[in-house]
Amino acid sequence: MALSHLTIFLVAAFIGKIQSQTCPEAPKCVVAECQLPECFCSGNETELDQQEVEQGHKKPQIVYLTFDDALSALASTQFYEELFGTPNNHTYSNPNGCALRATHFITHSYTDYSLVNKWWHYGHEIASHSVTHRNDIKYWEGMSEEEFKAEAVGQRRITGQFAALDPCEIKGWRSPFLQGSGDNMYSVLEKENFDYDCTWPTRQFGFTDAEQGLYPYTMDYSSVQDCPIKPCPECAHPGLWVQPMIDLEDEWIGANPATPNNGNPCSMLDACTVIPHGNYTEEDPDQVYDMLMKNFKRVYEGDEDFDGQLVPGNRAPWGLYMHAAWFFGDYGWHYTGYKKFIKEIASYDDVWIVPIESGLEYMRTLFFDANLSNEQLKAQGKDNGPFACADIENQTGKYEKTRNRCGPAKSCRFPNVTQPADNIFNNERYMTICSYNSEGTRQNCPNEDTYPWLETDQVNPCGGNMPCKDAENCKL
Repeated sequence: MALSHLTIFLVAAFIGKIQSQTCPEAPKCVVAECQLPECFCSGNETELDQQEVEQGHKKPQIVYLTFDDALSALASTQFYEELFGTPNNHTYSNPNGCALRATHFITHSYTDYSLVNKWWHYGHEIASHSVTHRNDIKYWEGMSEEEFKAEAVGQRRITGQFAALDPCEIKGWRSPFLQGSGDNMYSVLEKENFDYDCTWPTRQFGFTDAEQGLYPYTMDYSSVQDCPIKPCPECAHPGLWVQPMIDLEDEWIGANPATPNNGNPCSMLDACTVIPHGNYTEEDPDQVYDMLMKNFKRVYEGDEDFDGQLVPGNRAPWGLYMHAAWFFGDYGWHYTGYKKFIKEIASYDDVWIVPIESGLEYMRTLFFDANLSNEQLKAQGKDNGPFACADIENQTGKYEKTRNRCGPAKSCRFPNVTQPADNIFNNERYMTICSYNSEGTRQNCPNEDTYPWLETDQVNPCGGNMPCKDAENCKL
């Protein structure tokens, strides 16, 4: 009987492995067959060193500022407006005179879609971060392709509908809690016209070794990136980019007895612990500033080895990934230190604070000009190159006033929302939408009993509003 049970267990485990492996394992990257702009091998940063060959030519340092979850009026008015300003009246500038711009990973609940439209018109990037943002980690870890599609594509459709944007503008994804579902997640992103994922942290190429940070790469071949949060993909997903999240080091110095002089790794800025040490006081903005500068300099300048020799940083694109709630209420000192840091690095003539989609466009641009130096980027000005902003400032091209227009913001009330499986409250909910839809025609609020959520047999994720279209025939 025991042998019979063991046999059944082994057979079940074997079948489970077959079912979980629905695609062949990705082969090792062949550099000669993986060429920009469509393909780039992970860990092949040495290919980019040629940009530093000529004396006096600098490699640009790309910095990403990203914000997860709802794009709310509170975050917009208290922080984003001061930090970024408007395209023609901005607080800080990139080396070509353009405003700093961020990427916003949007979840549905509490998002003001009229503000999504506003910040998109200011040149910020809007990306998908799920409809539900469920608190159940196991849900995200073990979800099927169908479940993941409902979340990622559903939020893209909701954003397009209610923020009056072409869904093709929503190119990126980040999974809640940075919890991916391995190849199920990447297969959907590949098939459903997403350009990139920014969910995957790296400690091996970050933290105290950030001077050797990973550049963005495509999933055509196997990745050299470590996997701190399992499961990670094992199969090839051609053309899909990964923007690695380079881990930071926080200020909980000595928390790990094995590294008494270091803090802990943290992938999201708001997961970094800031405990006073040395001459720092409680709630000291300078400690936040110094923490950020310490991490930034590892990539930008480099770090010392055991012999005290400087190992130059490779200037991989580096990000501060966070939730705006880290600034709220009693944590205003976080914002003060963060703003001081942004002001400092924005004064450097080789630091570019741009959305993730622009950083990936820079990678593709290297195909056309492999020696694209910082000087050349500056010489392109506002009109040309991956960091251009002339259309944003002049309200031309896709930013033209009559295109993707929001119209007056419209408040929608849903008196009795019930989604028992999704931690959504059995009570009244509101959402603010654009009075135009993605096709430029007027729209009303969804019926009060069809709060936009995951798609069902009866209603689309836009709560019945149309066209609720998705990203099809998109051109990168």
